[in-house]
Amino acid sequence: VDWLIPGIVCLGIMNNGMWSIGFMTVQARLRRLLKRLAASPMKKSEFLLAQLIARLLFLGPEVAVPLLFGVLVFRMPINGSIANIAVVSLLGALMFGAVGLLLGSRVRTLEAISGLMNLATVPMWVLSGVFFSSSNFPSFAQPLIKALPLTALVDAMRGVVLEGASLGAI
Repeated sequence: VDWLIPGIVCLGIMNNGMWSIGFMTVQARLRRLLKRLAASPMKKSEFLLAQLIARLLFLGPEVAVPLLFGVLVFRMPINGSIANIAVVSLLGALMFGAVGLLLGSRVRTLEAISGLMNLATVPMWVLSGVFFSSSNFPSFAQPLIKALPLTALVDAMRGVVLEGASLGAI
Protein backbone atom coordinates (compact mmCIF):
# COMPACT_ATOMS: atom_id res chain seq x y z
CA VAL A 1 0.00 0.00 0.00
CA ASP A 2 2.90 2.36 0.77
CA TRP A 3 4.12 1.87 -2.78
CA LEU A 4 0.67 2.02 -4.42
CA ILE A 5 -0.75 5.24 -2.96
CA PRO A 6 1.87 7.64 -4.43
CA GLY A 7 1.23 6.05 -7.83
CA ILE A 8 -2.51 6.58 -7.48
CA VAL A 9 -1.90 10.21 -6.49
CA CYS A 10 0.15 10.70 -9.67
CA LEU A 11 -2.51 8.99 -11.77
CA GLY A 12 -5.05 11.49 -10.44
CA ILE A 13 -2.74 14.41 -11.23
CA MET A 14 -2.32 13.16 -14.79
CA ASN A 15 -6.03 12.55 -15.35
CA ASN A 16 -7.08 15.91 -13.90
CA GLY A 17 -4.53 17.84 -15.93
CA MET A 18 -4.99 16.15 -19.26
CA TRP A 19 -8.71 15.38 -19.35
CA SER A 20 -9.99 18.62 -17.83
CA ILE A 21 -7.82 20.98 -19.87
CA GLY A 22 -8.16 18.96 -23.09
CA PHE A 23 -11.94 18.69 -22.89
CA MET A 24 -12.33 22.32 -21.85
CA THR A 25 -10.36 23.45 -24.88
CA VAL A 26 -12.39 21.38 -27.34
CA GLN A 27 -15.70 22.28 -25.70
CA ALA A 28 -14.86 25.99 -25.82
CA ARG A 29 -13.97 25.65 -29.49
CA LEU A 30 -17.19 23.76 -30.30
CA ARG A 31 -19.33 26.41 -28.58
CA ARG A 32 -17.36 29.14 -30.38
CA LEU A 33 -16.42 30.51 -26.97
CA LEU A 34 -12.78 30.96 -27.93
CA LYS A 35 -13.71 33.25 -30.84
CA ARG A 36 -15.98 35.32 -28.62
CA LEU A 37 -13.30 35.58 -25.95
CA ALA A 38 -10.75 36.63 -28.55
CA ALA A 39 -13.03 39.56 -29.42
CA SER A 40 -13.39 40.56 -25.78
CA PRO A 41 -10.94 42.72 -23.83
CA MET A 42 -9.72 39.64 -21.94
CA LYS A 43 -6.26 38.50 -22.98
CA LYS A 44 -5.67 34.91 -24.07
CA SER A 45 -3.11 34.52 -21.31
CA GLU A 46 -5.71 35.56 -18.72
CA PHE A 47 -8.12 32.92 -20.01
CA LEU A 48 -5.45 30.23 -19.81
CA LEU A 49 -4.36 31.43 -16.38
CA ALA A 50 -7.97 31.20 -15.14
CA GLN A 51 -8.20 27.62 -16.40
CA LEU A 52 -4.88 26.79 -14.77
CA ILE A 53 -5.91 28.28 -11.42
CA ALA A 54 -9.24 26.42 -11.53
CA ARG A 55 -7.42 23.12 -12.00
CA LEU A 56 -4.82 23.90 -9.34
CA LEU A 57 -7.58 24.52 -6.78
CA PHE A 58 -8.37 20.81 -6.99
CA LEU A 59 -4.72 19.77 -6.77
CA GLY A 60 -4.40 20.14 -3.00
CA PRO A 61 -7.32 17.87 -2.08
CA GLU A 62 -6.48 15.53 -4.94
CA VAL A 63 -3.04 14.91 -3.44
CA ALA A 64 -3.86 15.27 0.25
CA VAL A 65 -6.89 12.96 0.48
CA PRO A 66 -5.19 9.76 -0.77
CA LEU A 67 -2.03 10.50 1.21
CA LEU A 68 -4.00 11.18 4.40
CA PHE A 69 -6.04 8.05 3.79
CA GLY A 70 -2.81 6.07 3.50
CA VAL A 71 -1.43 7.59 6.69
CA LEU A 72 -4.59 7.24 8.77
CA VAL A 73 -5.90 3.89 7.55
CA PHE A 74 -2.78 2.00 6.51
CA ARG A 75 -0.15 3.76 8.65
CA MET A 76 1.78 4.68 5.51
CA PRO A 77 4.89 6.67 6.36
CA ILE A 78 5.51 10.00 4.68
CA ASN A 79 9.25 10.50 4.89
CA GLY A 80 9.51 13.59 2.69
CA SER A 81 8.52 17.14 3.43
CA ILE A 82 5.09 18.48 2.57
CA ALA A 83 6.78 21.28 0.61
CA ASN A 84 8.60 18.78 -1.62
CA ILE A 85 5.39 16.83 -2.18
CA ALA A 86 3.66 20.09 -3.12
CA VAL A 87 6.42 21.05 -5.57
CA VAL A 88 6.40 17.63 -7.26
CA SER A 89 2.59 17.73 -7.45
CA LEU A 90 2.59 21.25 -8.89
CA LEU A 91 5.21 20.39 -11.52
CA GLY A 92 3.26 17.28 -12.47
CA ALA A 93 0.01 19.22 -12.74
CA LEU A 94 1.64 21.87 -14.93
CA MET A 95 3.24 19.22 -17.12
CA PHE A 96 0.04 17.26 -17.69
CA GLY A 97 -2.01 20.44 -18.09
CA ALA A 98 0.34 21.45 -20.90
CA VAL A 99 -0.03 18.02 -22.54
CA GLY A 100 -3.82 18.29 -22.24
CA LEU A 101 -3.74 21.75 -23.80
CA LEU A 102 -1.55 20.48 -26.64
CA LEU A 103 -3.85 17.56 -27.37
CA GLY A 104 -6.99 19.69 -27.02
CA SER A 105 -5.65 22.27 -29.44
CA ARG A 106 -5.15 19.67 -32.16
CA VAL A 107 -8.65 18.21 -32.48
CA ARG A 108 -12.07 19.62 -33.24
CA THR A 109 -14.57 17.14 -31.76
CA LEU A 110 -15.25 15.63 -28.35
CA GLU A 111 -14.95 12.15 -29.82
CA ALA A 112 -11.50 12.93 -31.20
CA ILE A 113 -10.20 14.35 -27.92
CA SER A 114 -11.58 11.36 -26.06
CA GLY A 115 -9.78 8.96 -28.36
CA LEU A 116 -6.58 10.97 -28.32
CA MET A 117 -6.61 11.23 -24.52
CA ASN A 118 -7.11 7.49 -24.20
CA LEU A 119 -4.32 6.87 -26.70
CA ALA A 120 -2.01 9.04 -24.59
CA THR A 121 -3.06 7.98 -21.09
CA VAL A 122 -3.78 4.25 -21.21
CA PRO A 123 -0.20 3.23 -22.10
CA MET A 124 1.02 5.39 -19.21
CA TRP A 125 -1.46 3.73 -16.82
CA VAL A 126 -0.07 0.33 -17.76
CA LEU A 127 3.63 1.04 -18.27
CA SER A 128 4.54 3.82 -15.83
CA GLY A 129 4.58 1.78 -12.64
CA VAL A 130 1.40 3.08 -11.05
CA PHE A 131 -0.05 -0.30 -10.08
CA PHE A 132 3.01 -2.55 -10.40
CA SER A 133 6.71 -2.01 -10.96
CA SER A 134 7.71 -0.94 -14.44
CA SER A 135 10.96 -2.88 -14.00
CA ASN A 136 8.92 -6.06 -14.65
CA PHE A 137 8.73 -5.17 -18.33
CA PRO A 138 11.42 -6.41 -20.74
CA SER A 139 14.67 -4.47 -21.01
CA PHE A 140 13.95 -3.38 -24.61
CA ALA A 141 10.84 -1.51 -23.35
CA GLN A 142 12.64 0.31 -20.52
CA PRO A 143 13.83 3.33 -22.60
CA LEU A 144 10.24 3.94 -23.74
CA ILE A 145 8.92 3.52 -20.20
CA LYS A 146 11.50 5.93 -18.78
CA ALA A 147 10.52 8.52 -21.44
CA LEU A 148 6.86 8.58 -20.33
CA PRO A 149 5.97 11.67 -18.29
CA LEU A 150 3.92 9.68 -15.78
CA THR A 151 6.94 7.48 -15.06
CA ALA A 152 8.97 10.54 -14.11
CA LEU A 153 6.19 11.87 -11.89
CA VAL A 154 5.60 8.51 -10.17
CA ASP A 155 9.33 8.02 -9.54
CA ALA A 156 9.65 11.55 -8.14
CA MET A 157 6.57 11.24 -5.92
CA ARG A 158 7.65 7.86 -4.54
CA GLY A 159 11.13 9.21 -3.98
CA VAL A 160 9.81 12.11 -1.93
CA VAL A 161 7.01 10.32 -0.06
CA LEU A 162 8.68 6.99 0.67
CA GLU A 163 12.39 7.77 0.70
CA GLY A 164 12.37 11.40 1.81
CA ALA A 165 14.31 12.45 -1.27
CA SER A 166 15.09 16.12 -1.72
CA LEU A 167 14.14 17.93 -4.90
CA GLY A 168 17.75 18.01 -6.03
CA ALA A 169 18.03 14.22 -5.74
CA ILE A 170 15.01 13.48 -7.91
